[in-house]
Amino acid sequence: MANGELFAVDMSVPGWSNAPPGPASPPPTEQTRLFPPPGFSNAGAAATGATAGIPGSYTPAGAIAPLSLPMTGVTASPATAWTVGQYVVTRDGQYAHWSSTAWVTGKA
Repeated sequence: MANGELFAVDMSVPGWSNAPPGPASPPPTEQTRLFPPPGFSNAGAAATGATAGIPGSYTPAGAIAPLSLPMTGVTASPATAWTVGQYVVTRDGQYAHWSSTAWVTGKA
């Protein structure tokens, strides 16, 4: 290596991976909103419902909270507008509440 020459890594040679065998896909990043990768879970099923509270909770019991808004596929309980102060927390730390027609950012 000449003086001042940078160390180069041959990126065409595959290295160690924790990915399951199968076709290669780009690694997930927080910017792609695919983190953790789809289908990966060690905590439970995806949430299908959210119950109002301070804070509220997700159903079924042990369900994984949605990553962020919009919370598609999550049914609010009650279906009417949540009362002052009620909310649930998404995995990215946002507060969300049901307005009677849609999920909205923040506490009711």
